[in-house]
Amino acid sequence: MGATRADAGNWLSRALTLSKAPVPWVDAIRAAVAFGVVIAVALSLDEPRAGLLAAAGMVLATMRPSTGPYRSRALGLVVQQLAGAAGLVVGQLAHGHGWGTVTMTTAVALLSGLVSSIGNVVSAASLALLFMNVIGTGLPRLGAWWLPPLCQLAGGAFYLVLAVLSWRVWSRRPGPEHRAVADVYARAADLIDGAPHPGEARLALSMAVDGAQDALMCHRVRGKERWGEEARWLVAMLNAASPLMEALTLLIRSARPAPPGLSEEVRRIADAVRSGNRDAEIPPFRGDPEFARPVEFARRRLPEPHPEDPDWLGLPKPLPTRAYRAVQLALTSAAAWRYGLRLALCMAIASAFVEFPGVLHDLWIPTVHSIWLPLTVAVVLKPDFGSVFVRSLLRAVGTFVAAVPTLLVLVAVPRGWAAVPLAAFFGGLIPVLKARSYAMRTVAVTPLMLFLFDLTSPQPSGELVLARLSDTLLGCLIVLVFGYALWPGSRRIRIGERFAAGFRALADYLDEAFTGSRDVRARDRRALHRSLDAVRVDLRQVQAEPPPASRTGAAWWPVLGALDALVDTVTAASVKVRRGAEPPPEQAVGAMAADLREMAAAVRDGRPPRAPDLPDLSGEDVLGEAAAQTRRLRRTLPL
Repeated sequence: MGATRADAGNWLSRALTLSKAPVPWVDAIRAAVAFGVVIAVALSLDEPRAGLLAAAGMVLATMRPSTGPYRSRALGLVVQQLAGAAGLVVGQLAHGHGWGTVTMTTAVALLSGLVSSIGNVVSAASLALLFMNVIGTGLPRLGAWWLPPLCQLAGGAFYLVLAVLSWRVWSRRPGPEHRAVADVYARAADLIDGAPHPGEARLALSMAVDGAQDALMCHRVRGKERWGEEARWLVAMLNAASPLMEALTLLIRSARPAPPGLSEEVRRIADAVRSGNRDAEIPPFRGDPEFARPVEFARRRLPEPHPEDPDWLGLPKPLPTRAYRAVQLALTSAAAWRYGLRLALCMAIASAFVEFPGVLHDLWIPTVHSIWLPLTVAVVLKPDFGSVFVRSLLRAVGTFVAAVPTLLVLVAVPRGWAAVPLAAFFGGLIPVLKARSYAMRTVAVTPLMLFLFDLTSPQPSGELVLARLSDTLLGCLIVLVFGYALWPGSRRIRIGERFAAGFRALADYLDEAFTGSRDVRARDRRALHRSLDAVRVDLRQVQAEPPPASRTGAAWWPVLGALDALVDTVTAASVKVRRGAEPPPEQAVGAMAADLREMAAAVRDGRPPRAPDLPDLSGEDVLGEAAAQTRRLRRTLPL
C-alpha cells in the first residue's frame, strides 16, 4: 500500500496519468445539444454576447460532477447558477473602475476561497461566483444590469431542463442511490472472491461505502413519503453490510479461502438492492455459520426498513444546523483563510494587469481579451482542486495542446452559422475529457471558450489565440510565484490534521467496539473509514507534488498502513468478543483510546507524542495484538 521514497520521484508521471473512467455518452450528447441550440438562438437574434453569457452558464454546469442523487445534482446546478448570476451582477457594477474593480475582484476571491471548504455544492458555487464575476468585470455591459445575468441563468436553466429530461428517462430504473448501496455488496463479493489475498478489493469496498453514504446523506429523510421510505430501506441495507464487513475482516486476517457459495449469495443481495426489489427471494446461506449470521442479517433487511428511532440510520443534522456549523468552521479555519488570502492576492495581481493593460504592453505581452488572465488564475488556484504546482503545469500544457488545433479551426472556418456545429462539438467534448485528468479538462474547455470569445471579438482569430496563450502563461506564472513559491509554507504538506482526525476516529471506534450497540459501531466504523480514505486521497495528491513534498508524503504512507492494520485488528477483536470471548478490561481499552488521542494531538501539533500510560497487555488474548500494533504505529510516526 505504501509508497517508497523512490516512488516520490515519479510525481510528474502520476500527474499526467489519465483516468480510465467510462465515456459518459449521455452527458456528452446533452452538452452538445445544449451548446448547439444556444449558439443557434444567439446567432438568429444577432446577439453573440448574449450567447457567450448563456454558454458560460452551461460551461459551469457541464463541469459539475455527474454523480449522486438526482435531487442533489439539481440542487447543485441551481445554487451554482444563482451564485454565478450574483457574481456577474457584482462584476458589472465594478466594470471599468480601475482600482475599484481590483478591490471588488479581490474581495470576491477572498470570499470564494473562504467558503470553498464547506462542501461540494458550495465549492462549485464559489467557483461560479468568481468565474462570472471576472466575466462581468471584463466584458462591456449588455443592456440593462439585469440582462446579462438573465442570459446566463437562461443558459443554465436550459441545461438543467435537458438534464432533468435525461434523468427522467433513466429514473424509470432505480436511481443512483440503489446502485451506490448495491455496489457495497458487490465490492464485498469481490473481496470474498479475492480471499485470502484481496489486493485492491479492500480499498474498493471502503470507497464504495463512502460513495453510498454520500448518496444517501445528501438529503435528510423526513416523514413517510415514498422517498423517505425508500431511503430508510437503503440506509438500513447499508448498515446491514457492516456485520458482513466485520466478518470479512476476520476472513482476510485468517488467510484462509472463503466458504463456497458466499460470494454468490452476497451478489444476489446486491442485485436485489440494485433493482429495488424488496421481495427478492434469496435462499438462506447454508455454509459456514460464521458468515451465515451477517448474511441473514442483510437478508432480513430486504423486506422492511428498521422500524425504530430514525437516528439508527445515522442521518445528518438538519440542513440549517449543518449550514451554520459549516460556515462557522470555514470562517475560523486557518486553512480556509490561508487559501482565501492566497487566492485573493493572485486575483488582485491578475485584475490589476487587466485594469492597467499598459503594464502588459510595456512587457511585450499581447492581450486582446485579458479577461482570460484572471480566469486562468481563478481556475488554477481553486483551493480544493488539488496541487497548485501541478495544476499550473497541466493548465499550461492543456492550453497549448488545445490552442494549436483550435487556431487552425478558427482560421479555416468563417464566422457565422458554421459556429453551431462547432459549438456542439466542442461542448460535447467537455464531459468526455473532463474526467480523464486536469490537463484533459483544460483541453476540453479551452477550445469552446476560445470559440465563444471569437464570436464576440473584432480581432482576427490568430491574434485571439496567441493572446490566450500569453494570458495562460502569465496566469500560471502569477500562481506559481505569488500563490506557491513566495507564499509562506506553500511547499510544505499539511496532512497532520487529516491524520489527527483519523487517529481520533479510531479512538472513538475503540471506545464503542466492545460495549456499544451494533448501530453505534456501524456509524463509528463508517466515520473511521471515511477519515482514513480522506487521508489516502491527500497522500495521493501529495505524491503528485515535486520534492520535497512528495518525499515527505512517502514517509507518511507507512503510518496509514499501520492505521489500517490496527483498524482490522480492533474489528477482529470486537467480533471475537461478540462471539463469546472474554472482553478486555475497560481500563485497558480506555488507555489505548487515550494513547491514540495523544498521537492525534502530537501529529496535529507536529511534535513527538508523550510516553504512553498503557497496562501490560502481552498476555491479553483479545487486545494483546492491538496493543502491540499501537506501539508499532507510534514508531512509524515521522515526527
